[in-house]
Amino acid sequence: MTASGTATVPERAEFEAETPTATLRFFNRLGLILLIAVAPASIVYLSFNQGGFFPNSTGLAAIGFAAALVLRTTLAEHPFAGYNRQLAVLLLALAFFALWQLASALWSHDLARALDEYDRTLLYLLAFALFGSLPRSPARLRWLIRALAAGMTAVCLAGLLSRVLPHLWPTATSFYASRLNYPLTYWNAEGLLAAVASILLIHLASSEDEHPVVRVLGAIFVPATAATLLLTFSRGALVVGIIGVVVYLLVGRPRGILGALVALIPTTAIALHAAYAAELLATSTPTSPGAVVQGRHVAVTIGLCMLAAGAVRAVMLIADSLLIRSLAGRLGPRIPRRAVGVVVGLAAVFAVVVLGLSGFIGREYDKFAHAKSVTQAVTRNRLSDLSGGPRPQLWRVAFEAFRNRPLLGYGAGTYESYYAQHRTTDESVTDAHSLYAQTLAELGIVGFIPIVIVILGAVVLLGRRSRGPDRTAYAALFAASVAWAIHAGVDWDWEMPAVTLWLFIAAASGLASPRTPMETHLAEPRNRTPMAVGWLVLAIAPLLIGVSYQRLRVSGEEFAAGNCVKARQSAFSSISLLAARSEPYEILSFCDLQLGFPVEGLQAAQKAVQDERDNWNYSYGLAIALAENGVDPKPEAEHALKLNPREPIVQDEVAAFSNTGPRGWEQAAPQLLVGALQSGRLAVSNL
Repeated sequence: MTASGTATVPERAEFEAETPTATLRFFNRLGLILLIAVAPASIVYLSFNQGGFFPNSTGLAAIGFAAALVLRTTLAEHPFAGYNRQLAVLLLALAFFALWQLASALWSHDLARALDEYDRTLLYLLAFALFGSLPRSPARLRWLIRALAAGMTAVCLAGLLSRVLPHLWPTATSFYASRLNYPLTYWNAEGLLAAVASILLIHLASSEDEHPVVRVLGAIFVPATAATLLLTFSRGALVVGIIGVVVYLLVGRPRGILGALVALIPTTAIALHAAYAAELLATSTPTSPGAVVQGRHVAVTIGLCMLAAGAVRAVMLIADSLLIRSLAGRLGPRIPRRAVGVVVGLAAVFAVVVLGLSGFIGREYDKFAHAKSVTQAVTRNRLSDLSGGPRPQLWRVAFEAFRNRPLLGYGAGTYESYYAQHRTTDESVTDAHSLYAQTLAELGIVGFIPIVIVILGAVVLLGRRSRGPDRTAYAALFAASVAWAIHAGVDWDWEMPAVTLWLFIAAASGLASPRTPMETHLAEPRNRTPMAVGWLVLAIAPLLIGVSYQRLRVSGEEFAAGNCVKARQSAFSSISLLAARSEPYEILSFCDLQLGFPVEGLQAAQKAVQDERDNWNYSYGLAIALAENGVDPKPEAEHALKLNPREPIVQDEVAAFSNTGPRGWEQAAPQLLVGALQSGRLAVSNL
């Protein structure tokens, strides 16, 4: 600076060079914060939209991730610095799985179902690509785990409040089941989310790498997520939750675990006892006067346990360092790990030997595989019921389908139709309650290999990372992924993005390449515009699928309300975006028949069957439309019975059309349609 106050040329150049750098750093940090915030935001959004099960919410979430990838591709200085060979293998395997789902429409002849399955996998793919593009660092990984835990905990707290304080957090009567299912609508999914949240919170409460405030906050919420898990009465979620905690303790060996356990064991035990003892909360009327009284008692007890857990954890922060030094001085740094492993291993071997010699394992396996699940008079008693319910039968049907078509399978999303045709029980299901069994049935060995590569690869690679730096953080993700991978084998978690999306976010973030000092010297990627356009192109399918399905749901609601005029408008709107779905044509058919247009109703019913020939729903509707037009409906009704021989309304249809003529068919058809809609068994009744 000269005496006159004018900057010299070198000083001005330095100032002009520093100003955009400071601005760029600000926007980079802002972008990072927003990116990490996407993780909990997506979990909360999907949780409060039926867990993301339906294509409208899944499509919107996929569009959001595609938009984020467009912004990162075009604005970030080094948008793909996190990619490496490990991520590339998993990303390509997941991409192949998505494309294989889409290609399966060629032999399943059911494009709509293939698109729905592809759309869900595309969501996972986009999330994996987005978070894998960000170079990892210890701080980023810690913030991501905190964000995921916060999002899951928020969902759990909402569900818990809806049960213990229903007047404070009111919900629709559809959630008044004996097992907590708000907001995901499915108790086992709610239980898994609570189990994963508990694992992550225990990590936050016990990891020496976490800030003391985070350790206290982590301890505060464990009693609440544990109580949420219990009130779902999900046996599988409880088991994998315990497995996940044990895995974390063995692999992570957090140095603050003693202080965390002192704070968590008694408080969580009291909270669980209070929730278990509130018998009226585990009924189909959890808002009855008696249940409300019990709920308030549970709420107060859990609230006090949360405060006590936080207070004790805060006090134990002081003792943590003393305990760590004392144990390290007496036992050495490596003996505790070996000692814990030896003790756990010996205990497991002893338990297996004793239980095996006593015949307990064989008896309980026989109960699981063959005994029918009995509806418990008291819901909490189901925790001691070891029967597998319908699951063994669902898996047997899936493996039967795999044996019939081992290479290609029957096509993405077709398990429901195959099961309806081959089931031996009256249980009606959509999924095989196992990601692995259903993948074999629908996509064959060609589709099974890539999904195993993705899941097993993510779990194993996270486990390997837990042996190096940031051990506890990776151990938490590894333990949670192990819990998810086991639970996905016994339930339909893949179809509930609210409990699955986090896995791909966490795996991508944990396996990304580290940030290096040379990052600033890397050349900027070329061809950003074509890559951004590519992300936009991928978003087209979720857009069409999601908006089309949303309009279909509106059509279904109008049809259920008896407003066929608006139902037809919404059905045509849905078809204009995606003409491959059969449901809007079925709504058009039923509306036309009710409005007195039998010919148009028959044409719509024929189109519905054309798009999904192997689904009994549409053959059932076509038989009614044929009867309304005086055409023999018996062959189509018998075809519907062949597709679902144990369906009562189809049996009634065949019986009604037997041994009668055109006049009898026309008289029976309207009554059959009304009865079928009232039964709720048709596809249009469950949109």
